[in-house]
Amino acid sequence: MIELTFLFWLFLIGILVATFQDLKRREVDNWLNLLLILISLSYVFYKALYEKNPEIILLTGFIIAIMFVIMNIFYYGRVFGGGDAGLLFAMSAFFIGVEFIESATNIGIFILFLMVSGSIYGTIYSSILYIKNREKVNKEIKKGIKKHKKILLAIPIISVAFYFLSNSLIFKLLSIIIFISPLLYIFAKGLENISMTKTISGKDLREGDWLADKERIGKKVINYSWEGLSKEEVRLLSKKKKVKIKEGLPFVPAFLMAFILYALLRTLFN
Repeated sequence: MIELTFLFWLFLIGILVATFQDLKRREVDNWLNLLLILISLSYVFYKALYEKNPEIILLTGFIIAIMFVIMNIFYYGRVFGGGDAGLLFAMSAFFIGVEFIESATNIGIFILFLMVSGSIYGTIYSSILYIKNREKVNKEIKKGIKKHKKILLAIPIISVAFYFLSNSLIFKLLSIIIFISPLLYIFAKGLENISMTKTISGKDLREGDWLADKERIGKKVINYSWEGLSKEEVRLLSKKKKVKIKEGLPFVPAFLMAFILYALLRTLFN
């Protein structure tokens, strides 16, 4: 049963707004994440003072520290973009339980739901993009297969070798991963080149946009960066008529799915 608390409604509304932003502009505004952090922590601190329970403040500090580490792991591990990582951190107060163990468990449960939701959502989203552009994507996939032909011929041999190398389940799973990974990479690359890149005017670039190809401005070369374009790079590229950029997967809808699952099923894990 869902606990219809103030924090539930706060984060539900916040994630809905973030979902709209991500689907429309492929980014989550920093002001939204900051607003969620300030309101939720103010609520927690007020509750601690009202109930005369300073342990809540100490527990909140621990949870914020844990979420800060997790946020950076996901961001620098290139799992999330900056807005998604910021949204995860902004939700820190939602995971505060009665004690530290319960709070840490809440975080783990949500991360599990987020990974499951992300996998399901990513598969559905990618499938829709493929169906809409299957002819062009298939051509890119054929190019990829031709380009990596030698590697693809060697992969089945390596995969079979790992499968029979040991009776261990780990080796058998590893053999499957070795076999599937190159094919998934070629498919993802083909989908990205056709369905997740677009050409825009330089004046329409925004800070954080990802370049699809390196761009030259005079003697200066601007390359792709996971952090996206800086303000200075946007200024330099603003004079160009055409710039090709990548559009990442709008991941916040997976947050919405995970949030609902967490609210409905969290008690089953406690």
